[in-house]
Amino acid sequence: MKYFLSIILTISAFHHLSSQSILQKEGLVKVATTEEGVHKIDLSLIESSGLNAQEIDPNRIQVYGMPGGHIPQSNAVEYPFDPQPIPVKISANQNSTFEAGESVYFYADAVRNIKYDFDSEIYQYSNNLYSDSLYFFIDFNGNDINLIETLNSNATQADKIINWFDAIYYHEIDETNILRSGREWFGESFSVNKSQTFSFPISHELAQSKEVGLTTQYVAQTYSPANLNISLNNFDLASEGLTTVSDFTIFPYREKGEIVKNNSTISTSLLSGNELSIKITHEALGSGRSDGYLDYVFLTVPEKLKINNKQIVVRNRVFQTDGVYELKFEGLTSSHSVWDVTDLINYKELNLENQSFNFSQSDALGERKFVVFEQATAHIPTFIDEISPQSIKNSNSPDYLIITYDEFFQEANELAQYRRTHNGYDVEVVQVSKIFNEFGSGRRDVAAIRNYIKYFYQRNPTKLKYVLMFGASSYDYKNRVNDNTNLVPVYQSRNSLHPVFTYASDDFYGFMDESEGVWEEVSNNIDDVDIGIGRIPVKSRAEAKDVINKIIHYESSPQVFDKWRNDLYFIADDEDGNLHHRDSEVLSEYVIDNFGFYNINKLYLGAFEQEVFASTQRSPKMRAAINNMAEKGALIVNYIGHGSENSWSNEAILIKSMVDDWNNLDRLPLFVTATCEYGRFDNPTIVSGAQEMLLKADGGAIALLTTSRPVESSSNATLNRAFFENVFKTENGKPQKLGDIIRSTKNSGIVGVKNRNFILLGDPAVTLAEPQNNLKIENVVNENGSTDTLNSMSKITVSGIVKNSSNQKISNFNGILTAELYDKPRESSTIDASENEFNFLTYDQVIYRGKSFVENGEFDFTFYVPKEIDYKVDNGKFSLYAKQEGALSDASGFNDDFLIGGSSPLANQDNIGPDISLFLNDRDFVNGGKTGSNVELIIDLFDEHGISVANSNINPGIRFSIDGNEAININDFFYYDLDSYQEGSISYNVSNLEEGDHFLTVTALDVFNNKSKATIEFEVVGNDQLSILDFVMYPNPASEEVNFKFRQNRKNEEVEFSYQILNNQGKLIYSHSYSTINDLRKDVWNLKDYNGKKLSPGIYFVRVFLRSVEDNAKTDQFKKLIVIN
Repeated sequence: MKYFLSIILTISAFHHLSSQSILQKEGLVKVATTEEGVHKIDLSLIESSGLNAQEIDPNRIQVYGMPGGHIPQSNAVEYPFDPQPIPVKISANQNSTFEAGESVYFYADAVRNIKYDFDSEIYQYSNNLYSDSLYFFIDFNGNDINLIETLNSNATQADKIINWFDAIYYHEIDETNILRSGREWFGESFSVNKSQTFSFPISHELAQSKEVGLTTQYVAQTYSPANLNISLNNFDLASEGLTTVSDFTIFPYREKGEIVKNNSTISTSLLSGNELSIKITHEALGSGRSDGYLDYVFLTVPEKLKINNKQIVVRNRVFQTDGVYELKFEGLTSSHSVWDVTDLINYKELNLENQSFNFSQSDALGERKFVVFEQATAHIPTFIDEISPQSIKNSNSPDYLIITYDEFFQEANELAQYRRTHNGYDVEVVQVSKIFNEFGSGRRDVAAIRNYIKYFYQRNPTKLKYVLMFGASSYDYKNRVNDNTNLVPVYQSRNSLHPVFTYASDDFYGFMDESEGVWEEVSNNIDDVDIGIGRIPVKSRAEAKDVINKIIHYESSPQVFDKWRNDLYFIADDEDGNLHHRDSEVLSEYVIDNFGFYNINKLYLGAFEQEVFASTQRSPKMRAAINNMAEKGALIVNYIGHGSENSWSNEAILIKSMVDDWNNLDRLPLFVTATCEYGRFDNPTIVSGAQEMLLKADGGAIALLTTSRPVESSSNATLNRAFFENVFKTENGKPQKLGDIIRSTKNSGIVGVKNRNFILLGDPAVTLAEPQNNLKIENVVNENGSTDTLNSMSKITVSGIVKNSSNQKISNFNGILTAELYDKPRESSTIDASENEFNFLTYDQVIYRGKSFVENGEFDFTFYVPKEIDYKVDNGKFSLYAKQEGALSDASGFNDDFLIGGSSPLANQDNIGPDISLFLNDRDFVNGGKTGSNVELIIDLFDEHGISVANSNINPGIRFSIDGNEAININDFFYYDLDSYQEGSISYNVSNLEEGDHFLTVTALDVFNNKSKATIEFEVVGNDQLSILDFVMYPNPASEEVNFKFRQNRKNEEVEFSYQILNNQGKLIYSHSYSTINDLRKDVWNLKDYNGKKLSPGIYFVRVFLRSVEDNAKTDQFKKLIVIN
């Protein structure tokens, strides 16, 4: 369309890669307007700005701004990267003081998008998505003022006389976003009032024999036949049959309405009066729902160029051919001025001759626009603020760019500093408001953010790799929703009616090629993402701090180095004819075939028992398996199936309250959720499950590749496959960053617009926690020195070395090795009666799990193969993980080049089961003691030949039950002590115990299947009241020091603790206070008072006081202390 050419000609000369900004100057004032036309800076504006008019010279005032409407999405359209000096007209004396009656004038473009399309010969209109105002910056102490120039009338005889113009009228209110997605908002509802009238008083006399143009846009939601009838001043203009849509209460993923756009005309000769009335009627022709919403009414009315007491913005559709035109005004006086504002940055004042002006029209320029005004009719902008000096352009491009909501600037800088020291990155942190000021002249337009990123990318396309959006977003750009969260905006799709084709995406910020940016929503036009982009959707500084701490912990804490980095989980829903099971099988088998060092765990819902709760299917065992996954940890968790913002699957196998209970800070997975809406991050009224995982301070997820809208399984599968084809690629022998993974996944896995709503929630600069070095087994021998086959009940010794990525032994690697032996894959099948049986292999048959030292890059360990194996001889698998002491370094490896099966002819005779010792919370717990509703079960085990962790239906290994209820298998949590195959322990969290007395029973087997049982009794004190449990002092009497030990009932809740010492007269002689989240506390006191004096022998009283930080609950307890010599 030709009006785009006008934009190019206007701004193509801008030097947009300058590293300087005009906004770096002190004292600039930001103003706003909602009006199109000439504005003035006068004494009232200066006074409202809080400035001293006596210190302002009107002859030094300069105004900066940008064109109205949207910032172009297309990268091919040049656009300023800084507010531009626009022409001003100064009406003032020369005394260097701003006085009453003096003014400075400038032009403001339309906020909305109004352009004449010469191809379709129709005015194109659209609301501004991002702002109802235009913003300008005023420099009251400028130099080289851009004074408006004068344009003289063309002396050539005019070919055409123009004495009329197209007046613009519109009606649009934005009240309803049907899907809470996409950029379209709608106004009046026609559900009750089926016929509504919209009236427009016109400003001037109608020009005769011209055509009034009327455009209406309406969204119809009708299940049965209906018409949309449109009339103007009782003249029928249109009657359109409305397309029916499916009942979306039955079909929730089908389109929620049809856009009906109508363009009509009517001759001015048929109209009279000074008002135009548009009547729109939704005529239902059948039963069932039939209604809709008005989007907008847009009128272009030919009116005479007759001057009145208002400004006139002169547009005219006839300016489309070469020639000389005469603009002829009626009623123009010497007090009127006319400006040619076609060039929005370089407009000019016309030098009129006899109330007219001749100009030559070049076809390339397209639309021409003028404004007529008197000084008294000039608009006055609204003062916003005096801005702090800023210049966010930098001569050097960063590696990593953080775009943050202003209030999170401190936290964003903490992350930036970490990236500088940890990764050696050049990092730039910028507040999003500064981007909007500098690249959008104050408008919160998403293209301003894209242009800022593009500014750095164009300087050095290979340097900028990662961009983090640090702040929440919203589908509402204009704060129409209560408690809105549009902190760092996200791109919203044009489609706002189809649940599957609408989306919110940060991909837009990564389209850097000149041919990209328009982002047409068609399947055959795919833009590539050039930068790894992630978002952390925090809404508060506390959330920001929590997530940053989690990121640093994930990458830099020694506690996170453990065998979970070898484990992947594939979780699948059970519906749709086993479709999700099959898709998961394809992915898991791909990983097995190509990346054998990872351990594959399959949790397929169809293989788990389901129960009916209140007419709803649920699977408690599947939930328990997912909770166990979180407890053990995983590198990646992949879920495929149905879902919502709050849960996975119709059976709700994962819900937010489960995530709330996770305490997996040291074992954070990367989640990939190929399901509907689980990652919705732009709805201010909810916190989605993905947000819950990411924002959880003490666990959850390190990041999620997740979906923010409904998705289709076919496009899911494509993107999911692309993820696993890219995730384990290395860069210079090192794991990729999440930003690299999401970028390559998107570029190779996008299917049209259907999976554009996949987004990385997390820091794109995080390095996936893949082990860095390699472990190689060199020898596997039994007691006879044989390396052929591992038989049941045989004693095995394994040895090997640690190697780097260059296959060289690392001789200074000292640490701890975790080794697992897997039996052969087991054939499994689904048991869901509602679907056909689905068969698959599981790779979770661990029959040994132990730990040993790695010294000087070498390791070995010994164990007995348990009796409970599959006796068929076939390949097994060793899985190895080692962490280096004193360094943030680890290694992993596997070996499946050996056989396992059969039994050993040299098996020892053993008929005695293992020794079992039970504790709750710590090993000081006494049988019959008290505890809270959430406890840590501690089990110590010993056997001469070892403990069996093999899992079978007959001999299931280590299990526990409470009060005789169904037993829970906890084999996966058993580890041998270092360099031992005889003794080890389990630590397992048990939650939500009911108040009262309980008993807990544990059964375990040794490797020869000899069984033992042990029971512990305890009392649960509920969490409603804060309670002190088992407060003891020892020794008592005391002579040198005394130990305090107590337990409180609220595990993992912050509690303020203090103890006070009083003498026998009740005088306080010593106290000590601190905060703790531990339910068990131990302290030692040296029996000295505040002055450091040793207590005299006698009787004293100790008061222990607790207060919950969470709900201010309080409790205390007294005990008598005897001090002796």
